[in-house]
Amino acid sequence: MLTSGQLLADRYRLANRIAVGGMGEVWEAADTRLDRAVAIKVLKPELCGDAEFLHRFRTEARTTASLNHPGIAAVHDYGETAAIVDGPKDTAYLVMELVEGDPLAAILAKDRRLSAEYTLEILEQAGNALQAAHERGYVHRDVKPGNIMVTPGADGRIVVKLTDFGIAKAADAAPVTRSGMVMGTAHYIAPEQALGHEASPASDVYSLAVVGYECLAGHRPFLSENAVTVAMMHIRDAPPPLPPDVPMYARAVIEATLVKDPAQRYASGGEFAAAVAAVRAGHPLPAPSGRVAQYVGAPGASNPSMLPIGPPSAPHATAGTGSFPMGPPPRPPRRGKVGLWALLIVLGVVLLVLAVLGVASLLGADRDTDGRSTPESTSAPAGNDENPVNEDEDSGEEAPGNPPMTGIPTKNKYVEVDEGLFVGRTAAFASDTLEKAGLVPTVTNQFGEPPDDMSRCTVTEVAPEGRMPVETEVSVRCEEDEEPPR
Repeated sequence: MLTSGQLLADRYRLANRIAVGGMGEVWEAADTRLDRAVAIKVLKPELCGDAEFLHRFRTEARTTASLNHPGIAAVHDYGETAAIVDGPKDTAYLVMELVEGDPLAAILAKDRRLSAEYTLEILEQAGNALQAAHERGYVHRDVKPGNIMVTPGADGRIVVKLTDFGIAKAADAAPVTRSGMVMGTAHYIAPEQALGHEASPASDVYSLAVVGYECLAGHRPFLSENAVTVAMMHIRDAPPPLPPDVPMYARAVIEATLVKDPAQRYASGGEFAAAVAAVRAGHPLPAPSGRVAQYVGAPGASNPSMLPIGPPSAPHATAGTGSFPMGPPPRPPRRGKVGLWALLIVLGVVLLVLAVLGVASLLGADRDTDGRSTPESTSAPAGNDENPVNEDEDSGEEAPGNPPMTGIPTKNKYVEVDEGLFVGRTAAFASDTLEKAGLVPTVTNQFGEPPDDMSRCTVTEVAPEGRMPVETEVSVRCEEDEEPPR
């Protein structure tokens, strides 16, 4: 049994135990030869005699040592020694960089939910770290909050490091585990891993997106006390929608990644990190490379490499997360000359019928409403200088001559608010637009106070969204040009 003050391998003096896991313990220690603090992972003695676990531990040492990236905790040494003097070599150990900071799991246990910007910073850095493994042919296979260390940087930013490549595997390596054995943590496992298929870099990306979901929602997407049930939910169920206060750009990244088919996801950590960086910079969400390949040559796909970030209420087309179609759009049927003439004849008949019905409707309207025409619903046509909020005449109010705002379609006394129209623009624009539409905007900055200058305050979220009556109060949250508190 290891104890504080013990000298391991005549070099590493154990100080205090940091963590205990299924495979062993992690200790903070002092390297007496190089006079530096290190972290030492020690495999449990009973597992040192298990050839499979010992091989996996050695694999972790070789894998991590081959990865030179600031986002991966470095390996300094590996050895097998005796726990007691002159005893058998029953203790395998791995000496690593001592990372100051907290596991993301501890941060979530304390704060429950993280802001969108803080979450995306973690995801981008973790994705870039995974890329260092993916480009060398390794798959982590156990991405989860407990294996993501977050350290405050000297400049006020955070530094993210990946740890625990204990079940990482080269894509072309011989199997390390028994046939059919599922590796990974159930709550973060990719569907293909849960099915017992080979993990790929896209599997790590899925797991990282589950981590992002948990940061934004305050809980994992699939909850059950039974690990098998959770794994089955990853295989067959769509994750519940993120909370409505999650900004559209963050929501889009997670929804685009939590799809069941790995070919539809971002193919590597680097591609995922680039997508996160794009939306953080205010650009459209890039489509996963697999989807771009399927869309090449598709009719109407003018820029298949970019996906628009639409409102969360947009209708979903498929299973999975429901964000994007799972395959290429169907080819339009080819029409011959006979079909074209038939279509023109049908259209002519339809137009004639509509014209007759329109005249009858106008005559009937004057008869039924004492000479006043009161259509059931009104909407301003494109280019018409009407107020975007259409009201019934008996309201006693005349619509001012403001042009309709693109992205806020209205009907009668209701306004359809699309957060995507405002995020990334100034609070002054959002407030003015909402007021003209008949709503009552309330603008606050990141500190919960009215901003000093709305033209210098960038909108981060608008709530509520969707169809709502005029004179409804709408909250506009923005960030002023200052360093926001964490």
